[in-house]
Amino acid sequence: MHSLQKLARRYPHKRVLVTGATNGLGKALALQFAAAGFRVAVASRDPAKVAATVDEVNRAGGEGLALTLDVTRLEDFESAVAAVGAAWGGLDILVNNAGILTAGKMADVGREVWEQSLRTDLWSVIDGCRLFLPLLERSGGGHIVNVASAAGLVAGPDLGTYNIAKAAVVSLSETLGVELADRNIDVTVSCPTIFKSHLIAPEGHEGDVVIGITAQGLAADMERTSYSSEYVAASLVRAMARRRLYDLPQRDARLCWWMARAFPETFRKLLLFMYRRRLWIFRGQ
Repeated sequence: MHSLQKLARRYPHKRVLVTGATNGLGKALALQFAAAGFRVAVASRDPAKVAATVDEVNRAGGEGLALTLDVTRLEDFESAVAAVGAAWGGLDILVNNAGILTAGKMADVGREVWEQSLRTDLWSVIDGCRLFLPLLERSGGGHIVNVASAAGLVAGPDLGTYNIAKAAVVSLSETLGVELADRNIDVTVSCPTIFKSHLIAPEGHEGDVVIGITAQGLAADMERTSYSSEYVAASLVRAMARRRLYDLPQRDARLCWWMARAFPETFRKLLLFMYRRRLWIFRGQ
């Protein structure tokens, strides 16, 4: 709560927008901000779920603003910008959280899967940053949060479509972290590994292509893990309060990133060994 209070003092108007805010990490963030008295724009593509989450935000102590936003539709982003500007006059914190998981070997997925992944996991972040930036500048500064993944730092097999989209989100965040510093806009990119979320849940992800041994291992570990969306959200809020660019909330994320950076060839050989032997997340179900 101390980190949220710090952010509340930094941004006294307390205006935050979260995409993909009706479940998982997005909802956890929305409710944690609400508990600190923030005004929370709940943005997602299902109007009924948006309305239900706004009610939860209000009950938690915040003030919800309902936004129906499909992040693959540019016109939805433009409407959301206009709605936030009209309701609040500006924005303090933008959280680009909405995303999907696509998985499969290069030989097993078609161009449409690549387009699906890049449109949802990358272009939505680009459009969010680009279109909401004037509202942040109008407010005299603010904070952009981009939810990527450890997959954007450490590229594992069978996840090419997801890895590339998330790596680009990390790169975009690093770019903006320097570009926007003189405009008093901080940037944080979240790179978690596995935690309980709705990323692979059938509801809301109809049509997503998630195939292969690695995807099976991820799904199994997601059921077993003790890390919750609330844990990852709290870690992200702490990183924001400290004005950190990177947030790697779990030990395995930090270890893998360090190994990949310090010993890249050795790390790749280790990945290959585990993949061939079906160890770690490569063991399937």
